[in-house]
Amino acid sequence: MLIFLSSRCIDICQLTTNLIGVNILEKKEKEGIIFTIITIFLAGSLPIVAKYGVGIINPLFFATSCSLVAGICLFIVTLIKGNWKILFFKKYLFYFFIIGFFGITISNILFFYGVTLTSGINSAILLQIEPIYSLFIGYIFLNERITLKQIVYTLVIILGTLTVLYKGKFIVNWGDYLVLFTPLCWQITHLQSKKLMAKDKSISPLIIATVRTLYGGVLLFIVNYILGVNQFNRLNDTKILFIIFFQGIAGFALQYSVWYEAIKRINLSKATALVCIYPVFSIILAWFTLKEIPVINQVIGLGIIMLGIFGLSGIKSEQRKKIIL
Repeated sequence: MLIFLSSRCIDICQLTTNLIGVNILEKKEKEGIIFTIITIFLAGSLPIVAKYGVGIINPLFFATSCSLVAGICLFIVTLIKGNWKILFFKKYLFYFFIIGFFGITISNILFFYGVTLTSGINSAILLQIEPIYSLFIGYIFLNERITLKQIVYTLVIILGTLTVLYKGKFIVNWGDYLVLFTPLCWQITHLQSKKLMAKDKSISPLIIATVRTLYGGVLLFIVNYILGVNQFNRLNDTKILFIIFFQGIAGFALQYSVWYEAIKRINLSKATALVCIYPVFSIILAWFTLKEIPVINQVIGLGIIMLGIFGLSGIKSEQRKKIIL
């Protein structure tokens, strides 16, 4: 039943938007924000699951296994829906490989090895640079309109997140650099994905999510094989098997499907800024599951972030006007 989570979640979200009576935003904008909020909850578990997973299994093998689980599950969904042939269109193969290479292969190598060399706090902080990447990429390559208001609210969200996460000295090491470049890979993937979905309506968010995990997972498997990092014997451990399937299905398959539904509807820069509050959810999750009580800086930071979210959600996604000579 888990392989149907992505498509069922999308159906539920679209139904929810029809029940919202607020007229501030258009239906498309509201849908995009709802999909982004769901992504926040899914992404919030990533640092916790990744840190736990790399502690009990090789980071490369863990990343490979999770990606392949996600790719296979999503491929089964595309088979059922009958649109699997799009995955192998020759004219898009190069772009599909780019999405898989940057979205899964390189980004997972950077992130999963990065978290082994730095603290979870530093990892979460450094990932918050993603809105900055997104602002430049959206403006330069997607012709997205970036207002002064959007920049200010994005900075407010980043400030709030740093307030929540920062607990002491900030010392940069190689792990920090690996994590720092991870969001850049994500943004390159989002850029190519958004352009493909706009170019060909048959390329849905589900197709993009399948391409990213399946192609990226296969490339990771090749790297895994070349380096000889094979821990298939560890898969008889139910604890390891559970965490791989959880991360593969919830953390990759479902999260990516919902995320591409979001950026299909609203500006990439806006969606990225909104989704970057997911570390706050990680802290809330730790509060209930690990019984860690939030301290004053976390409470203040959460308030700042909510202020930024409220302001950013009211800004309509627009394109820049083209100058006609």
